[in-house]
Amino acid sequence: MKPLEAGDPESVGDGRYRLVGRLGQGGMGVVYLGRSRSGRAVAVKVVRPDLSTDPEFRRRFAREVTAARQVGGFHTAPVVDADPDGHPAWLVTAYVPGPTLRAVLDEVGALPEDSLTVLAAGLAEALDAIHRAGVVHRDLKPANIIVAEDGPRVIDFGIARALDGTAALTRTGLQVGTPGYLAPEQLTAGTITPAVDMFALGVVLSQAAGGSPFGDGSSVGWLYRVVHEEPDLGAVPPSLREPVAACLAKDPAARPTPAAFLDALTVRHRPDGGWLPDAATRLLGTAPGLPTTSVAQEKSAPAPTPPEPTAVEPEPASGAPEPTAPSGPRAAYGPPPVSGPFAGGGQPPVSGPDAGSGRTSVSGPGTGSEPTAVPGPGTADEPTAAGPGNPPVPVTRPTSPGPGQPPPHGPAPGGPAGPPAPSPAPRPRRRVAVVAALVAAAAVAGLLVWQPWKGEPGTGRKPGGGTSSTVAGPAAFPDTQLLVREDTAPGWPRECHAVIAVRPSTKDEPRRLVPGGSCDTLPQWAPDRASFAFTRTTPEGTAVWTAKADGSDARRVAAISGGRVSWSPDGTRLAVLRKQDGVQQLFEVKVADGTVRRLTHGTGRVEDPSWSPDGSRIAVSLEASAPGDWQIHVVDPSNPDKEPRQVTRLPHPALDAVWSPDGRTFAYTAGTYQGATRGDIRLVRADGTGDRPLVRTAEHEMDPAWSADGTWLAFVRGPYEKPVIWAVRADGTGERRVTTGTAPEGHPAWR
Repeated sequence: MKPLEAGDPESVGDGRYRLVGRLGQGGMGVVYLGRSRSGRAVAVKVVRPDLSTDPEFRRRFAREVTAARQVGGFHTAPVVDADPDGHPAWLVTAYVPGPTLRAVLDEVGALPEDSLTVLAAGLAEALDAIHRAGVVHRDLKPANIIVAEDGPRVIDFGIARALDGTAALTRTGLQVGTPGYLAPEQLTAGTITPAVDMFALGVVLSQAAGGSPFGDGSSVGWLYRVVHEEPDLGAVPPSLREPVAACLAKDPAARPTPAAFLDALTVRHRPDGGWLPDAATRLLGTAPGLPTTSVAQEKSAPAPTPPEPTAVEPEPASGAPEPTAPSGPRAAYGPPPVSGPFAGGGQPPVSGPDAGSGRTSVSGPGTGSEPTAVPGPGTADEPTAAGPGNPPVPVTRPTSPGPGQPPPHGPAPGGPAGPPAPSPAPRPRRRVAVVAALVAAAAVAGLLVWQPWKGEPGTGRKPGGGTSSTVAGPAAFPDTQLLVREDTAPGWPRECHAVIAVRPSTKDEPRRLVPGGSCDTLPQWAPDRASFAFTRTTPEGTAVWTAKADGSDARRVAAISGGRVSWSPDGTRLAVLRKQDGVQQLFEVKVADGTVRRLTHGTGRVEDPSWSPDGSRIAVSLEASAPGDWQIHVVDPSNPDKEPRQVTRLPHPALDAVWSPDGRTFAYTAGTYQGATRGDIRLVRADGTGDRPLVRTAEHEMDPAWSADGTWLAFVRGPYEKPVIWAVRADGTGERRVTTGTAPEGHPAWR
């Protein structure tokens, strides 16, 4: 629940119902949590002022409220009060504590057979009560089903019909019903009867079983399959397959009534008297319509709240039903997200390092698989000495920050040549005497020649293989475009108000792309840079979308559980995250038709996929041995049964791994937002050796992204609420702020 906002009413019904918070917002108005005079909790829907002044809407709303008040039964949230003539009009229903079925499926994945039978029976009983009152729901979907301890509850029945034929509907271009759950006759302008609810019931039960009866992919393809092709019920248990298939009949007359459906159903009750698996039972008590806490708490940020479900606002350009095996986005993302909200890891950050933090921005090869400790003032860390196979580690030092900006970093005195740095502020002492002395001595003797790293550090090898015999100057800042997530309103990560934008790296000219979404995150350029993929969260769940480079031709590819996606080098597939058997796993999805293939099968959760430049491997963050023990692993997509190979072995989480363009090295985030390490950017060779820090400050850093030539990395710094994009050379020099405006920006992807 969210607090009331300025302009929200304090009560309705002449004070009979006091409003205490916002539960959500839809196409018809705002839904509040209210209290009756006796203290009873209720859900209060207050109609938008522009609709309340529409005479046609008011007439229809009054008629539908009258019909809805006749609905009873154990599995509905009944209408208890209303004032269709109010200014504005309002409606009060019983408040059912608990998450939506959408939130449950996002979090735990497919339901077991016994839970499915209880869900099916409860929904059929609810529809029976609704239809006997002369009401057609017309928008049955997981977001309109509350999961309670004693069974499901159907909400928002029938009221959406009040929008039919109104001037407001014509003006806004809204439609009644949600793509993904519409019956064939709703798509072909046929007659609307109670049979449309039975079709939606079949879709809901198929999704709850982990399936997608008419597949994923483009809205055009989905519409064709709904009208002309038979559903895929492979995920539905055999005991339910026949009644669900009957619900999905093309001919409305061939679909069963709710009573006939119940007669064909065999309900299986759990021995303990409950009806949900343990993972779902733990979610009970969550406010309806709000996402539950995501499984990936390692970034310690709450999941973004997607827009409130609405009976009249379809997902733009979608149309494909959302499978329920996937989970919501990682807590720091998406999602959605739910993560996921909301990824190259979680959600981005802002602000500058503390000059006296004791943490420094560093780079350089390490000595092996163990992280290289780089001391700062007031620490007891041992200095890192140079030696054979262990080149000196240059240390970048904070300079004086500009107004309101984190201090940039420049090369250490006596270190590599680079662009002029701002006049330095007094610098804290550092216990790096050994390293500093060796670096200075080597520089004076002319023995140390530093080059921006373009391959395996310390070897002089170029990405293509050979060696370099010439001395290159510092790599110039890339004059190319960055895709970013731009927050259009405050609230991240609890609330997602995000669009995809593109900004030239060297100009203050960000431009928003892909209209129509209100929670678009985690963009990733396609290999040919002619298009990009991104994660979109809607009330119906989370999906991966693609669009052309200019933001046009946006289309939905497939449902996912949230988080970052990654392109295959040939641009035909995407590595994505979906839930299977309650565990978030790695899948690949074909961009052309949305078909998916599972690539991991373990019990550990998977995050942050990143496809290798040669296409032979996919890096992921995998819970290695215990909850929260996220380490980088490599998966062989050609052999999904092969055990993933572990790369990092840190005492804290390793997330957001991204391959360097030459495939030799990962950049990744070490630590979590509220953990002891806060979050640093580190580099490690693909074989697990040479793990060393690149950016370490008192601030939280995350989400590294390589430039196309591998000489620079963009990353995010600061608190989740105000993410700012920064960049640094791969040798640790030249750090600079990229975000130039006041709008928070995160999730960088370099073109």
